[in-house]
Amino acid sequence: MQLIVSIADAGLLNLDPTQKTALNRARYGGRQRQFFTIPEEYDINSSSDIIVNAVIAWSFYPKLLTREGKGWRNVANNQAVTLHPTSVNKQADASMKWLSYYHIMQGRNRNYNAFETNAVDDFAIALLCGEAEFKMYSGVVSIDANRIRFAVRDWKSMLALKILSARIRDILSGTFRDPQKKLTYKQQQWVQIWQQIFTQVGK
Repeated sequence: MQLIVSIADAGLLNLDPTQKTALNRARYGGRQRQFFTIPEEYDINSSSDIIVNAVIAWSFYPKLLTREGKGWRNVANNQAVTLHPTSVNKQADASMKWLSYYHIMQGRNRNYNAFETNAVDDFAIALLCGEAEFKMYSGVVSIDANRIRFAVRDWKSMLALKILSARIRDILSGTFRDPQKKLTYKQQQWVQIWQQIFTQVGK
C-alpha cells in the first residue's frame, strides 16, 4: 500500500475522484484494512514475472547477487552471500544466475543471508541497471565500470540492445521528471518493443 500511495502522490497514477476516494479509504482505514484495486489502464504487466522481476531488480540495484560456484556473490561489494533457509530460491536450479534482494543480515553462524530475493534475467540487468557501456569492438556490455559484464554474441545484437536501452532509459527519465506528460507515438512504440521482447524471453 505504501508503494501505491507513493506512486499516486508522485503523479504517476492519474486517478479519477472515485478511485482517489477508494485509495484514501484503503490508506486511512486503520484496523479495518481495505484493498485498493489498481486501475486496468495501469495494470498491464502484473501477470509477467519477467517484467515485474526486472522492475524490482532495477529499483533495488545494486542489491544484486550473482551465482558463484554453489553459492552467491554480492555484486555491490563482492561479499559471499547465502540465501536464508526459508527462501523460495534456496533450491533454485543452476540456470538461475541472478537474484535481486531487499536486505542482507548476518546470521549466528556469521554467514550473510539475503532476504526477499527475486530471480532476474541477465537481459533485464543489461538493459536497465546501472551505467551501461556497450563496447562494440569487444562485444561486451560493461555496467558500472565492469562491476557486471555480459558478452554479446554479435554486433547486431549489441547495437539493438544499446539503442533499446537508451530509448527506455530516456522514457523512464522523462516520465519521472513529468509524470503527467503523455508518451509520444514513437515512445509508445519503443515501450511495446520492450514488452514484446520481455514476453519472448519469458517463453
